[in-house]
Amino acid sequence: MLRSLVPGWIAVVLWSMAAPAAAVVVDGQSNTLTPLLPARGAYYDSTKSGTGIMVDVGQNGYVFLTYFGYDGMGVPTWYTVQGQWSPSTEVQRLTTGVIGTLSQPLLRASGGQCLTCDFTTKPTITPQPYTLSASWTTPRHVDVTIGTQAWHMDAGQFGIGDADLPTGTWLASVSWGYDSRLVFVAAQSVPTQTGVVVIGEKSQLSGPPVGVIEVLDTNADPSIQLPPQTSYFYSLSGRGTCPPLPGQQPPSSGAFVDLVSATAQSPYYSSNGYVTPVLWYEPSTHRGGLDMITHFMGVDQITMVFGPNNVHFDVYVEPDRIVGHGVVQGANFNGIPGTYWAPNSVTLNLVMQRLPAAVNEGRVREYICPI
Repeated sequence: MLRSLVPGWIAVVLWSMAAPAAAVVVDGQSNTLTPLLPARGAYYDSTKSGTGIMVDVGQNGYVFLTYFGYDGMGVPTWYTVQGQWSPSTEVQRLTTGVIGTLSQPLLRASGGQCLTCDFTTKPTITPQPYTLSASWTTPRHVDVTIGTQAWHMDAGQFGIGDADLPTGTWLASVSWGYDSRLVFVAAQSVPTQTGVVVIGEKSQLSGPPVGVIEVLDTNADPSIQLPPQTSYFYSLSGRGTCPPLPGQQPPSSGAFVDLVSATAQSPYYSSNGYVTPVLWYEPSTHRGGLDMITHFMGVDQITMVFGPNNVHFDVYVEPDRIVGHGVVQGANFNGIPGTYWAPNSVTLNLVMQRLPAAVNEGRVREYICPI
């Protein structure tokens, strides 16, 4: 997690995954990070049933929102809101936990077609004397305020909880601020890596079928923090999707090959441990992350060692997409060009798209691999 990640040349948690630290410092951000947008669908506040919003997001983050509730007489009513999504900078995101906001007046439509009558004319749209303010802390969780009333709304995902959304097969891409239009030169840039990633079922600390222990390396970079004890953990197994280009070595860990090779293994488990990515999620805050760990499999428990250095992503999960914004923590162990290895910058981008259960990996290769 980020403890010491001061605003500078700002150009840039599964849900948001790492809780915002109390003292976050950022010197820079990449302008290639994938935008964090509200999730499409229905939202509601479980403590105030009967009121909710429907959200759709168009091109370039233009939001169309419908509010449904009741008037002073208890008659069902609804309003619309539309406007440009205002994304947070990385500094704002890390210090406040807010990924973006929307603030627009309520619009009421009247005089349109009724259920049993023919269409005669379009309805009249009238702005109301109230503004709806919405602040998203993750793509699926939003705080809504209208006048003196407020709601904490969660996106509905019927039949499955947030903690189970990551499980499945994903097409992943990891980039280090790399512009795909540029010619790859090993000494100057880091190429985007892709791969098919399988995310396993969630596990809890000290829970069945085996206990999970998280440990901070004695020599860990001071910016590394352990995930909360109430977190779920998910294993990731990845494989290279595209065959190597001439002169390149085949990737050993798919999309995560550069992250694995650039992260030092903890010396305390060097005999039979190995570096691997791990995903975690903390249910009460709907936040989590993806970190590089030294993984040690014992007889009746799994030990995950964070450090001595790390690559960490705050990740945000929707039903069919995961977006992560990442930072490096500690020394550069793989000769990554200095422009890309910037410990106080948010420069890494992770995008994962869910693949259908019956997808044929050969077809994935055919569509995304260079000829």
